[in-house]
Amino acid sequence: MAVIESPSNEPSAKYLFEKFVTSVRRAVEAKGVIWDIPLNDCGQPIKGTDWDLRILNDSHDRHAYGTGGFGVDIETHQLALTAGWPEARLPASRVLPTIVQDFIKAIIGSICLSGRTADCAQVVAKAARRLFSSTVLTPYEISRENFEALLSIKSWSEKASRDIATVAKIIDENMISNFCPVRPTVKRDRRPGLLAGYLVRKDASKLPEADSLFELTRIVFCERARTYNDLIYFLVIRILILTGLRINEVLTLPEDCLTWVEHVDVVTNKSASDIGGVGRSLRLRYYSEKKRNKTPGTLIESFYFVPKRFEQLIESTILEARLATKPFRGVLENQYLNQSQTFGSDLRIFRTDSGGTVGTWQRLFLTAGCIKKWPLSSAAVSGDSVITTPRELRMYTSLGMVKGNGSLSFFKKYGSTSEMKKLSIKPHSLRHLMNTELFRQNVSDTVITHQFGRVSVAQSYEYDHRSLAEKLKFVELPTVAQQFIPAGSTHELVAKMVVSGIAVSSHIGESFKRIQLEHGDEAAFAYLAANSDGFHVTPYGFCTNSFSLNPCSRHLKCFDGCRHFAASGLPHHRQTLIDLKESLVIMRCSAEGKPVRTTGRANQIAHASKLIDGVQKAIEAQPYETIYPDGVDYSRLDKKDIFS
Repeated sequence: MAVIESPSNEPSAKYLFEKFVTSVRRAVEAKGVIWDIPLNDCGQPIKGTDWDLRILNDSHDRHAYGTGGFGVDIETHQLALTAGWPEARLPASRVLPTIVQDFIKAIIGSICLSGRTADCAQVVAKAARRLFSSTVLTPYEISRENFEALLSIKSWSEKASRDIATVAKIIDENMISNFCPVRPTVKRDRRPGLLAGYLVRKDASKLPEADSLFELTRIVFCERARTYNDLIYFLVIRILILTGLRINEVLTLPEDCLTWVEHVDVVTNKSASDIGGVGRSLRLRYYSEKKRNKTPGTLIESFYFVPKRFEQLIESTILEARLATKPFRGVLENQYLNQSQTFGSDLRIFRTDSGGTVGTWQRLFLTAGCIKKWPLSSAAVSGDSVITTPRELRMYTSLGMVKGNGSLSFFKKYGSTSEMKKLSIKPHSLRHLMNTELFRQNVSDTVITHQFGRVSVAQSYEYDHRSLAEKLKFVELPTVAQQFIPAGSTHELVAKMVVSGIAVSSHIGESFKRIQLEHGDEAAFAYLAANSDGFHVTPYGFCTNSFSLNPCSRHLKCFDGCRHFAASGLPHHRQTLIDLKESLVIMRCSAEGKPVRTTGRANQIAHASKLIDGVQKAIEAQPYETIYPDGVDYSRLDKKDIFS
């Protein structure tokens, strides 16, 4: 494409568009990639002619990434027609025009040449294909209305909407449209729920498996219990899921555990709800298990403040349990009063920290000593019925955690598929999940500590399994940083890691703190903006060292204890590490196979073992986690140069 000289001092959008495409084309061709791609009738590159994006971003991926083609997106085209758009507004050919193809190539080239991943370039290119499959306009004629029209024809996922907005951002940044700015407003999805892919977290093994969690929730909230005891354990598990209390704290809930608290404004003496506050809240009275250790045999009363969104669910569950156990409670109390007879029931009495006593018949959850179908018949509970209290071991069996009792597992009995019937779940993992979700919602650590009846805040952080991205979500940079750090950029990510203390021990973090102390915030953030290039993509993950100031002296041996090495969480980086580990294991086996007295054998084995351990740590690390926070800073040459 020839560059057209701008006829005036103010360059036209068409001129800037051609300049943008031409500059990227020159850079792409300088890499040895042929710009023109022969296409078939559907807009797909003819075999062997598509770009290999690994060449553009110097990637070490095992598999080649292509452009994705330049055909009209059939789904978008059909959605537009269904929405009543006139055909004249849509492309008539199955292949996008040459000018659009050049624009998409320029997008792909600019993204890859900047060092970003090939899959990132592909998704933005796909968004551009969707845009130009809904209009016949050229890139320099596109307006914000075209983007908003595309976003309106379907309920796009949040990611797809962001990709479409990225295309607009590229147009705005290069001023290649007559109608800039063209970037639409993309509303973020604020629907409540678990974080997608929430298992990508610190110590994720302590959290419940997603399939097990969702299937268990479906069973206890949707399935109809076949026996009375199954119903009781259904209700127990509901409370476990909704509160995160410990097993025994739920099993020993008193029958009158619900406590509604009315909140009154002390100034007006009116309900707090009348002046914009919360007029009523629910507390759950329970007996704390951990605090009982100081006074064995005594029940320590505590209160759990029920989150507003769970009030109705918890109240209805408690009332259902109270109604189901009412006949058992009356019979059990009568048996206690007539202990001259033998009933085989649980008739224990417990002291409380207030000086009173409570009996088992005052508990919310009671179970039958034999199988009773649910719903109960009128004669199901007689005066001599054996009545027990729920047992912790039976809970583990219900959740599939006890081997040899598979038939009693709720997954086995009520699972929706053969695969679901094999699942299990650790009950304490529900407590870890609830704590983590409260942290993720930015609830104060002191509130979380009080909520779960703990003594210290440190105990709560043992249950905090948020990923680094989740921890950084609520980190806000000071106003002075905004003039140096672009929002949403890699610089912002690095700045948040430094400010929050997560990367404070890195070379950049230490320098930032020193400059901040000596010269103030403005100088410190200016330094950070200039050196946040110290967040590079390597074949194994991220590097937080600034190559412009301190070149890497380890030749990408990130896994050899380098303190700048951070995990990325990207699949292709993980695969590279797995392949590397396999090669290192082969090398170690080769060394071990040599005669014992072979020179260097022990050193070779030790070195290979060290690298294998390092690679394994990188494989197991969470995204953005610094793998060796106390590792070596190889960019600092502490030893004197013997040749100087």
